[in-house]
Amino acid sequence: MTVFDTTPPDDATAGGPHGWGAPAGAGVAGEYAKYRAAAADTGAFDACGLPTDGYYDELVNGGGRLRPIWSELSTDFLEQGRDGLHALDSRVRRLIEDDGITYTELGATANEPAAPRLWRLDPIPLLLSAEDWTTLEAGVAQRSRLLDAVLTDVYGARRTLTAGLLPPQVVFGCGGYMRAAHGISLPGRHQLFLHACDISRWSDGQFRVLSDWAQAPSGAGYAIADRRVVASAIPEAFELASPLPITPFVRAMRLMLVEAAPHAADEEPVVVVLSPGPQSETAFDQAYLASVLGFPLVENADLVVRDGRLWMRSLGTLKQVDVVLRRVDAEFSDPLDLRPDSRLGVVGLVEVLRRGAVTVVNTLGSGLLESPALAAFLPQLSRALLDEELKLPSIETYWGGDDSARSQLIAQLPRLILRSTVDGTTVFGHLLTAAQRAEWRARINAEGWKWVGREPARFSVAPAVSGSGDLHAAPVAVRLFSLAGRVGYRVMAGGLGQLHQRTGPDGMIGEAAAKDIWVRALPADVPAVDVLEERERRAPAAPALDVISSPRVLNDLFWMGRYSERAESTVRLLGATHDRHQDYRYRPWMEGAEAMPILVAALGHMTGTTPPLPRTSAAQQESLPENPEPIAEQTGSWQRQSATGQSQGSGGQSQSSGGQSQGSAGQSQGSGRQSQGSGRQSQGAGGQSQGPGGQQQGSGGLRPSRREYSDQPTMPIALPGASRRDHAYLVSLTVDRELPGSLAYAVERYGQAARAVRDQLSPDTWMVLGSLDRALSEYRGTRGDRGAALSAVHSRALAALLSLSGIDAESTVRDTGWHVMDIGRRIERGLALSSLLAAALTDTYPEPIGRVVVDAVLQATVSAVSYRRRHRDSVRLSAVAGLLLFDSSNPRSLAYQLERLEADFLALPAASGSSRPQRLLTDAQRMLRRVDPADLEIVDATGCYTELAELLDGVHLRLRKISESFETTRLSVPRETQPLWGTTRVVG
Repeated sequence: MTVFDTTPPDDATAGGPHGWGAPAGAGVAGEYAKYRAAAADTGAFDACGLPTDGYYDELVNGGGRLRPIWSELSTDFLEQGRDGLHALDSRVRRLIEDDGITYTELGATANEPAAPRLWRLDPIPLLLSAEDWTTLEAGVAQRSRLLDAVLTDVYGARRTLTAGLLPPQVVFGCGGYMRAAHGISLPGRHQLFLHACDISRWSDGQFRVLSDWAQAPSGAGYAIADRRVVASAIPEAFELASPLPITPFVRAMRLMLVEAAPHAADEEPVVVVLSPGPQSETAFDQAYLASVLGFPLVENADLVVRDGRLWMRSLGTLKQVDVVLRRVDAEFSDPLDLRPDSRLGVVGLVEVLRRGAVTVVNTLGSGLLESPALAAFLPQLSRALLDEELKLPSIETYWGGDDSARSQLIAQLPRLILRSTVDGTTVFGHLLTAAQRAEWRARINAEGWKWVGREPARFSVAPAVSGSGDLHAAPVAVRLFSLAGRVGYRVMAGGLGQLHQRTGPDGMIGEAAAKDIWVRALPADVPAVDVLEERERRAPAAPALDVISSPRVLNDLFWMGRYSERAESTVRLLGATHDRHQDYRYRPWMEGAEAMPILVAALGHMTGTTPPLPRTSAAQQESLPENPEPIAEQTGSWQRQSATGQSQGSGGQSQSSGGQSQGSAGQSQGSGRQSQGSGRQSQGAGGQSQGPGGQQQGSGGLRPSRREYSDQPTMPIALPGASRRDHAYLVSLTVDRELPGSLAYAVERYGQAARAVRDQLSPDTWMVLGSLDRALSEYRGTRGDRGAALSAVHSRALAALLSLSGIDAESTVRDTGWHVMDIGRRIERGLALSSLLAAALTDTYPEPIGRVVVDAVLQATVSAVSYRRRHRDSVRLSAVAGLLLFDSSNPRSLAYQLERLEADFLALPAASGSSRPQRLLTDAQRMLRRVDPADLEIVDATGCYTELAELLDGVHLRLRKISESFETTRLSVPRETQPLWGTTRVVG
């Protein structure tokens, strides 16, 4: 039993010049004592909350002295105090938010869409000494070689079965075994490409393997992202510690994926990363790994089997795929030969594998290596297959198919964790009642081969930061990764740390956060030469592949362009309207105050929402609450139901469905493909209350009737000025995420589309999105003048959106994806502009009112300065129209948008110049050219500028049709895979 002294050490040399062993103040000594107490409280218990014979402390030794590996870094982490640690934790959280590192928890029900949440990373890394790393590296590499030998034999000669080294029940009864994979082999010396294992240190200081992951190992992307965050948060400590880098492992994986191509592949093979979709639990991990590898992230809709080969859909063409890094569980990879109800796989993939026309790693059937029963046979398999003793032992495991082991399993059932070898069912023995234990003993005696008993995991403890910023001790484990090379296996110098915490009244342990793993290297006299780098220089480079030409990806990029522009147009008009609201808020007698109802109506018309009716009497105004914000909060949004029908907003009515989870690696069938709210199937702008300038149901045309806001039967007299209801409406249109047409709604849909193509985007995108989300979220917590706070939100949101535009304009390659995104942006800007002008400028107003309206329109269209330089103080409709409609040198004009659309369409692959979208575009350009600006000032008997109204109507309609036609002809995504034979589960 390990006993620890809980008093601070008084030896001045115990921890070195910066350690706790040095003379320290009461503050450091107090923190030390709190840590030791927390370690004793949490360390001497296993994963089930049962007491153990001691624990291993990663920070201090048995005598209470700081371990040498921590002595140099104690001031960076351990002696900062609560405020310093809280600031460090906040810095890490901000970096995670800026990088958009997320984890998606599956919904409570199969059809409930899952919302990604921010990744939790502890700011204090877990340090591993060079001696410990030598042990771990050798043990993991040996374990990978052993599992590779088992995998090769089971799906090949099967000598382990005929020799009795593996019982047939362990193999053929395992849910991970796949009969369809028999005879399929990968090029090269290894069948197991990527292996991960969870490891913890027990009280004796030795490492033990908790689990092996060979199906579709996850976490490598998180480990790489964690290293980037921690290195940025504590650069001085990182430089001082100089942990072994992770990048060589990434380079090795890129090289080995290229070399894994079939022998008949071209010299520049095409490699893809197959993902279950953005609704997967580890969607970020998949996308980030794909981005650092430089290979496209694809889904089943992007791939198709033709002529015995696997192809990736491109814009109008097909490109052959040679290597697939699989992140979809094997049984869901092919609904034809494997699980028929899968909607994540590629029909016919197994047949292509049998032909040797594609390489899939990890290979199908590798899930067998995750069987909980296999651990019981690894020691003898290591001796038989490798002629070596197993260096990293597993947790003590009892397989019920063996008579001796079954007896021990039954006898020790109250302290074991019972797991099924067939379907993964888990039962905790210490939670069973006496009657339940008797029932389970009988069941194990009857079908013992189906069950495995394992000791609960034990963990060492390490320093961590609590949610309040205090230093505390927490149980830790690590996930290490190994990669098949030309000769042996290469282990990532680090990995994914797993910080645990005790949850629930039973004291069981659950994962709480991640940790970066720092491997300290011994100083070397001669720098080591990385042989891999030399081989990489001689190896063929990965092909220069247009990775964003898949219709699914292009569809997401198209809607990213539309939603970013939709958000920008909305916030600009919100800002212009709110500025006038502030002007007339307490001064309704000012000249031009009557323009407020017009601007509010135009805002509602452009966003497809229902604005409040203008106030009509002092009595009615007095009946409103003093604080306008609770109006929006009580209703959840501002009047989502219009008087004539339900407003579906700017993105179309959200009909997301998450789908069913399929697999341990986070394979959610939903994957966002049916989420109409994400924008892919949204009808967009201009439809029945479905976009900027969308026609309100029953309004009769693009331009709203003037009588809608002035001739209400119960409100015959409208008063000028800005009302509280107007302000509440502006608030709702700014921050209500559930209101289609609002700024927050557009930002949310932009984020959904961006997450679906995360591997294509610059990391700066997530930093900007994080600041935009914070700006919208922080408004709810503001106090004092909410009007000034709302202006600040508009300014911060606009700055973030301009940053996104800058990234697109200055940091993005002008490839097919960029042109498609720009098409979405130009269509949306044209729709918003035509909608705004139709709502605000097609009626005549008295000169003071008209001046206010025109000024607001020019401000919202970023054209006020240009207009004043040309026309000074004159306000003429023909002059405004000349600048905003016909001036092709004005980037905000309608003519400019149509010219950019023409250039983008011509830049697309296989552009004919005569497609339906291009013909519609030509028609819209012709309409503009035929109009004389002077004719736009012709007024009919009702005071309407008829020529202008008809022009805007016509162009707006054609832009809508261009969008619809372009989506259906060039961005059409294949229909979702349908089950072939119902939902019967047939695997193998």
